[in-house]
Amino acid sequence: MSVKYKEIGYRITIAREEAGLNQKELAEILGISQATLSNYEKGKRRLYLSQLQKIADALGKPLQYFSQPIDMEVKMPDGSYKEVKELLRIMNELSDLPGEDRKSVFDYIRWLKSRREEQSQ
Repeated sequence: MSVKYKEIGYRITIAREEAGLNQKELAEILGISQATLSNYEKGKRRLYLSQLQKIADALGKPLQYFSQPIDMEVKMPDGSYKEVKELLRIMNELSDLPGEDRKSVFDYIRWLKSRREEQSQ
């Protein structure tokens, strides 16, 4: 069984953001550097069970939360392979942004969508 550090890292990011913490704040609670936490969230650093338990405790989540499959519905465009490839590139770039920047991007996308819906009514 292979450990999927990127999926665990994604779960850490979600739980941290749900808790209203930025990386620096959670890193301070855990007694680790922000860079270390960032590497955990990106799946670039090996995460031991004892470390994951500390993260789970700090975020008020059961340990099992981090091993659950991530259910996502992905809407694929009706366009070409080139468009899909571009969307994947953008998603990868988004995952490298700090949480606050990612939140700003998502807020902007939601705003654009609501503006478009208002204009179509």
